[in-house]
Amino acid sequence: MATSSILHAKLDALYEVWSKLSVDSPHTEFQAFADFFSEDCTAWLLSMRELKQPSIGREAVIAGIKEALKDTRIRERRVVDRFESAGGSKVSVEMDNRLVVQGRDLDTFPETATAVFNEQGLITDFKLYCCRSPVVEIIQEVTGIGPYATTKKDDGGKGEKCH
Repeated sequence: MATSSILHAKLDALYEVWSKLSVDSPHTEFQAFADFFSEDCTAWLLSMRELKQPSIGREAVIAGIKEALKDTRIRERRVVDRFESAGGSKVSVEMDNRLVVQGRDLDTFPETATAVFNEQGLITDFKLYCCRSPVVEIIQEVTGIGPYATTKKDDGGKGEKCH
């Protein structure tokens, strides 16, 4: 198995490609993103709380990232800390990213990514841990659609959020 520094470099490279993607990117750029993943990978490309199921396989990863990019892009990735498992195949990175959500800046957006790699250095399992309430709030403000649109009046119109 590769060292944790090599795996962190692979995760950094994934985010480098990710941060350059947009909904209008050519298929080759989406394929370059998917090439970081194994053929039978499981990837949660948004908060696991928000998704009902992960993207499974490379084609689903492409579909999943295209869906995520409809609302949100990474403007700047800011790494806070890095971690690795004792077994050596799993790395995590804590970030305070700057995002663009529906054309609006969101600064700072905390999230943690965890990736498990196989012997070939491909991601077999990818998970994002975050509270997307600030993202959902902006999407709702711009589109008028979202879970906070029909909130109870007794909570000040804020709805149930994790922030």
